[in-house]
Amino acid sequence: MGKQNISTFQASDGRAFRTLLIPSALAVLGLALSFQEHWALYILGQLLLSFFLTQCFILLHECGHLNFFKTRRLNLVFGNIFGFLTMIPFYSWQHMHNLHHRWTGWRDKDPTTEKTVEPSKTPVIRIVANVAWYLFIPIFYLAYMLSNFWNISKIKRHLSPKRYKNSIWSILSYALSYLLLFYFFGEFVSVYILPAFIASCLWKELIILTQHSHVDIPISQNQAVRPVAYKDQVPFTRSFYTYRWLEEYFLFNFNLHEAHHVYPGLPAYYLSQIDLNLPKEPTYSAWFKQAKSLKAEDYIFRSSRQTGKIF
Repeated sequence: MGKQNISTFQASDGRAFRTLLIPSALAVLGLALSFQEHWALYILGQLLLSFFLTQCFILLHECGHLNFFKTRRLNLVFGNIFGFLTMIPFYSWQHMHNLHHRWTGWRDKDPTTEKTVEPSKTPVIRIVANVAWYLFIPIFYLAYMLSNFWNISKIKRHLSPKRYKNSIWSILSYALSYLLLFYFFGEFVSVYILPAFIASCLWKELIILTQHSHVDIPISQNQAVRPVAYKDQVPFTRSFYTYRWLEEYFLFNFNLHEAHHVYPGLPAYYLSQIDLNLPKEPTYSAWFKQAKSLKAEDYIFRSSRQTGKIF
């Protein structure tokens, strides 16, 4: 694996604000088209808004590392804005996601993958999972969102008492904000936001599930183990590759997940300059075709060692 001096790759408010130009344009154009009476323009507007909300999730991820903007305050302010737009409380996201980076390499220690160690023993749940995966119903993203960042009992189990308390306040403030929003602007949200949000959940699922699912990640089996060093986490992550312009201007290098795990403190707009001396594979289309050829219970709950399917 190549070694690089990343000290010159400093967070830049200018780079961050320029990155926001495309999401801002998608939001404005998407809303403008959604207000049009013609159904085709409305659908196009909702599609553009769904892309905007997908980018909000990626930007939430970047702000959660406190390295998208140069200043901590800007990361916190915009992190909460993106968290609100994606329905993920920023505070719980920040600290639970940091634990994900700490424990990548141990499937049952990582709070975001601990429930994927084995398929459900309930046939009904397995059937629902398989059907949802086949029909592109994004229950896995919704489960990821709700079980990791809204789940008070899990947050209490993983975070310190102080961070747990702050997470509760964050969750309650978000929940109250959504209740007020639906109470006063329910019709607007239902018509102009909700369809785009649902579509964005599918796009996010089809991105997130490339990163660690169906990777041969060890299980600690309740033994005392040490975290895997960042530089050694590459075998437990997966990047994917597509058109470079799409990676740069739509995904903001979120697809370069191996480099991100090696350098989690590096702003995403520099990740394309990192060379880990790894093959640039799989392509997104190759991953998609092979992942969708498997049942959900195999792709999500089993590893490449168990199925023999290597991406």
